[in-house]
Order: sequence, then C-alpha cells, then structure tokens
Amino acid sequence: MKGKLQLVMVEDSGPDAELVARNLAKAGLDVAIHRVETESDFIRALQTVEPDVILSDFSLPQFDGLRALDIAVKHASETPFIFVSGTIGEERAIDALRRGATDYVLKTNLSRLPAAVERSLREVSLKAEKAKSDQQRRDQEVRLKRLTRALRMLSSTGSAILRLRNRTELFDEVCRIAADQGGYDRVVISLIDPDARTLRPRAWAGTDSAALRAADCVELDSGTESADMAERAIHSGAPSIHNDLAREPQPWSRHELLIAHDYAAAASLPLLIDGTVIGVVSLFSKQHDVFDPAELDVLLELTANLAFALQYLERDEAVHFLSYFDSLTGLAKRPLFCQRLAQLMSFDAFDGGTLTVVVFDVQKLGAINDSMGRYVGDRLLEKIAVRLRQAYPDSECAAYFGGGTFALMLTGGGNTADTGRILQNAATQLFIEPFHIDGQELRPAIRYGVAFYPHDADAADALVQNAEAALKAAREDNEKYMLFGFVTGRPTSRGLALEARLSGALDRDEFRLHYQPKVAIDSGRIEGLEALLRWQDTEDGVVPPSIFIPLLERSGAIVDVGEWVLLQAVRDMRSWSAAGLPSVRVAVNVSPLQLRRRDFVDRVLASVEPAVTQPCCVDLEITESMLMQDLELSIRKLAQLREAGIGIAIDDFGTGYSSLRLLARLPVDTLKVDRSFIQSIGDTPNIMTLVSTVVSLARAFNMRTVAEGVETAEQLQILRTMKCDQAQGFLFGRPTPAVEVPAAIARLSRSQ
Repeated sequence: MKGKLQLVMVEDSGPDAELVARNLAKAGLDVAIHRVETESDFIRALQTVEPDVILSDFSLPQFDGLRALDIAVKHASETPFIFVSGTIGEERAIDALRRGATDYVLKTNLSRLPAAVERSLREVSLKAEKAKSDQQRRDQEVRLKRLTRALRMLSSTGSAILRLRNRTELFDEVCRIAADQGGYDRVVISLIDPDARTLRPRAWAGTDSAALRAADCVELDSGTESADMAERAIHSGAPSIHNDLAREPQPWSRHELLIAHDYAAAASLPLLIDGTVIGVVSLFSKQHDVFDPAELDVLLELTANLAFALQYLERDEAVHFLSYFDSLTGLAKRPLFCQRLAQLMSFDAFDGGTLTVVVFDVQKLGAINDSMGRYVGDRLLEKIAVRLRQAYPDSECAAYFGGGTFALMLTGGGNTADTGRILQNAATQLFIEPFHIDGQELRPAIRYGVAFYPHDADAADALVQNAEAALKAAREDNEKYMLFGFVTGRPTSRGLALEARLSGALDRDEFRLHYQPKVAIDSGRIEGLEALLRWQDTEDGVVPPSIFIPLLERSGAIVDVGEWVLLQAVRDMRSWSAAGLPSVRVAVNVSPLQLRRRDFVDRVLASVEPAVTQPCCVDLEITESMLMQDLELSIRKLAQLREAGIGIAIDDFGTGYSSLRLLARLPVDTLKVDRSFIQSIGDTPNIMTLVSTVVSLARAFNMRTVAEGVETAEQLQILRTMKCDQAQGFLFGRPTPAVEVPAAIARLSRSQ
C-alpha cells in the first residue's frame, strides 16, 4: 500500500468527517481527506485528486448518496466507493452494493471503517493484477496465433518450392501464401535489374493500387538519407523493419503513400544467393508491431529457402537441392556429405594425408521438444547450423543427418594426441555461448564420435559409418567423445561378453541395493527411500545402470532381478526395524515385463508380507509408458495392490503421454517429476510453469508429488513455493548402501 492515501469524502458534516479521519489515523492509515458537499465539487475532486477511495454519506442536503455513487461509477469506475452513513437501511445498502458500491459502514460503528478501506484497496490491487495477467495471457495468445500462422505459411512455401519449377509461378504462390496464410495485407517480391540499377516487382498479392505498383519500382542509387526501405535492405543485406509507420522519425520514399493506404507496419527482407543480394520480399500490414523477433526469424527462414530455391531453379536443379539439403538447417544431408567426402578423399593432396570425420548430436533434444515445444527444438537446430556456417566459411564441410545429429569433415590432425584439439576446434567452441530462443537461454550438451581417414576406413560411406559407430559407443559408455579405434568390434564383443556375465550376476550375488532419501519439503523430515539397483561386475567393476538395465530388459532376466530387488528391500527394512529405526517407506521400481506377468500381484504380495508388520511401507514405481501397453489390465493389477496397502507412483512423470482422463482412472498415489525438468526449473520459465502445473494437477487428484534430481537450494526453494510435497537428489544425499542408511537418516535429521 502506498504512503499517503487520497480520499474524497462526500459529507456535509465537518465533525463527522473529523471522526472518520480520527478512526483512520488511529488504525495507522496515513490519509489526505478531500471533503466535498456539492455535486459539482465532487466531480471536480474526482478529476483533480484521482482518489484511492471514495467515502460518502447516504443522506445529503444538496444531493443524495446514490447520485454520488452514479457519478463515481461514471467518472472513477475503478475506485472503491464506501458508504459511511447513519441512516442507510439494509435494503438500501443491498441496492447500493448492486449499483457498484464496494461496502457500507455505519457511523455508529466507525471502528470497522479502516478494515473496509484496506480490504477495498486490496481488492482493487488484486483486480488490477488480474487484469494485467489477463492482458498478458491475451497478448501471449495473440502472439502464439500469429507465430502459428507464420509457421504454417513457412510450411506451405516449402511445399511450393518442392512442387513448382517455374520461377514466376513460385513467386506468385509464395506471395499468395504469405497474404492468405501469413495474414499480411500486401506482399511484393522484387528483383534487381542490374542493367538499370532498379528494383522491379515480379509478383504481388493482397490489396493493390496503381500508385502502390508504381512506387514498387525503386531506384537503387538515390544516395539520400531518405532512401526507401527496400533500397536500405539491398544496400545493407539486412532486413529493414518498420513496426510503426506513423511514428517514423524520418520520412522516406513511399512512407506517406503507405500511411495513406492505412498500412501501419512494413518490412523488406533481402534475398541473398552466395552472399549477394538479388532482390527483396516486402510485406505490409495494417497492424502495428507485427514483425516481432520470433516472426522475423520465420520470415528470414522463408527468404533463405526462397533464395536457395532460386539458386537451383536457375540451374534447373530444384529437385537435386531438395533431395540433398535439409530444409530446416540448410546443410547437406548424409548422401551429399558422403559424396563431397569421397571427392575430397580422391584429391591427390590427400595422398598420405589425413581426414577426420566428427559426428556429434544434441543430447536430450527429445526432452527439449517435449517440454518446450517442437518449435524451440527446431530453432535450436537452426541456430547450431548458423554457427557452423559462421565457423566454417566452406559450408560443404558440414552436414545434418537428422534427429539432432550433425557431421563435420576436417583436414589435418589424425591421431589420438590431436583429438582434443580437433574436437575443441571442430564443435565444442560452438557451444561455449548459450543459445537464446524466445527469451529462454539454452545450453545444450553434445557428444562426439570420431573416425580418421585412412586409418579407420578408406571409403567415404565406411568412414561416416565408423564415426557414427563411435558416437553410439560414446552414448552407451556415457563418454563425452569416442574414437572409432577404441570401439572396433563393438557392440558384439564387449556387449555380448558383458551380457553373458550379467546373466549369472544374480547367482553370484553381485547385485546391491543403494537407497536415496525422499525428504518432505515443508518439514525437512525423511519420509521415504528409493531402492536403486547397482551391479558390481567381477571384471569391469561398478557398471552404470544405463548400460546393464537395458540388457536385463532385453534378456528377460529383469523379472527375476526385479523380484530379488523387492525381497532385498523388504529384508533391509526388517533389519532397520530391528535396529530401532523408525518405520520408513521404501519405493521399488517395477519393470514392464514384471507388470505384464499374470502372477504379478501374487508375487508382490508374497514378497511384501513377511517384511515387517506393516506391508504398506512399500511403494511401487512405474513409468507412464508401461501403463499404455495394456491399460485395463494394468489398472486392475495396481488397484489390487493399492487395496493391500501398497503405494503406487508414476516415475519420470512429464516425459510420457498421460492424459487427464487417464490420471482420473489410475489407482496412483504419487507423481514423480522427472529430473530433466528440475535441472532447468530455475532458468527456464516454461519449465517452471510445467512443474507448477504438474504439482497443481497432482493436488487436484489427491496425489503427492516428488521432485527428482534436486541438487541446489534454489531448486528446493522454487519447489517449496509451488507446494511440492517431497524432493530427492544430491542436495540431501547420494544413494547409499543399506548399512549406511541409519547414519544418513540421523545426519539429515540433525540438519533440520
């Protein structure tokens, strides 16, 4: 609440006004009261004072309170209006409230007035905040609709480029699509006449007139500061954007003509082929500020695609271009990359020399698409391609294979000692600076696979395949990069050997359970543990779960191992109970193969029953995708377990495809928010909104929420604000063996 409140008071009695002021001051309100008695003075006060609150008597000698209310509704509709009277009855008070009054206070009970004033001010503030929020939402919806329209236009122009081989037909179709689907009021494509140094229109769409067509012919050597926007775009090679023509500080050619035709915004975007401007695409709109950064990015992509199409149409190679270049990034596809690589390998200059192929991919691109939208993922790929072209003027050395995977062919180097320098110069430096997309800062991680010519292969296709095999091995081993020379024979030799040893790991007692605490966010108290499977291999030592869990799934051994996990968790709970540890819930992950077994429920109940006296201390964690395989049967099984006191949680929630209808049917107690969302919750507004929505959704279905992967105090505070129930992650402790659980619980209890 601001310092001094301005109050206009309609009151004919000075002593009554002083009583009101005294009661407000007694309550700690700093007010300036402007007392009026007549209708004209009241109107003048509303216009000059701009009051925060209006107080009015109901019965006045010169005009009544209801008249004052009508005047206030007309001249200050958002200002709270409170009747302060000793004569107002209940029926008249109700009528006054219906006509717009905020409240009424009897003069015999002025002690209630300060609270009424404060409440009315709070309501005004909340109303203003809601109006602001509603306006922001409407603006966002308008922006989203406009961007969707622009993307649809971009897609349609891409189809036109694929379909049309005649330049005139292509120009006409692009203009028509931009006007009909893009929503622009007028679109013109113009090309430079090099002989006359004039920009001449080649195609139009939208509203038109003879005067506009005449003005579309632009002389390119005006040499004046008032050069036309199209001329500026051609000379600078950059877009010329005017989002408010009526407020242009310096008029230019066509400026007054466009305003006379009711255009509010205009833009000219250069068409460039091999760095040379050959023409412009000009767009006109009767709406202000239509060319925001997101829409401008789409338009620049449209002009880039059109320029590429023109380049190959002139050579009658449109089909070749669309077959060999990726439309999203503008980089060569795999076949053209291999063709160029083969040509480079055939040069005499590389006899005895080396070539390096680096294949890298953007990690968690799917998570970016799922959480932020496919548009953000596509824009990220486009910006990566732009950086590649900037870093390598010879763009033929770069390619895009799809699915977030890029490739580079590099000369020089070629041995293990040079690998660090090669990778640093090849791609890592391109990701030092973050990518900014729609106000969001993205710092994607990448992984490499490297193959050398002629050491790893002497043919282009084989060299690329080997680099991809190295990338795959890097993924499997969770390495930053991998050289093909280190993975020869994978995955057959190493993978099969590992799988063979894994098949006997259960009999050799090589599996272990580690436990990670789940902490109540509001109290800091440990409310549960998650059992995590670990494998101590006799040859490789501790094998990451990301490697051996898929092998267990593929072989089917996950069923027996999963049953062992449940039994071992029960045994550990029993030992903790015997040691005097308070009862704590333990969550166990369930495999899809386990859930699909007909005797799944019986096996779980048999495993849990001898545990402790409280079988309900066990929770089962399942993934969203598991439920979709046989939904009705899964629901029946989980319902039986829940009736037996076993908790059910959906793990990695947000990465699957659960619907509201499905959630309403599932016998589920807990939603676990995937760690990929928690890691970005502090610096990505869309992710914060998504997690908040999940928490609210869970509360609506009477479910708890657990945030996985909490590593910082900032993340915990954000989750606390959202009223998330529980958190687990390195902030509270790493997974620990069963024998160390009592000490871990004691440590966390002391830190509360």
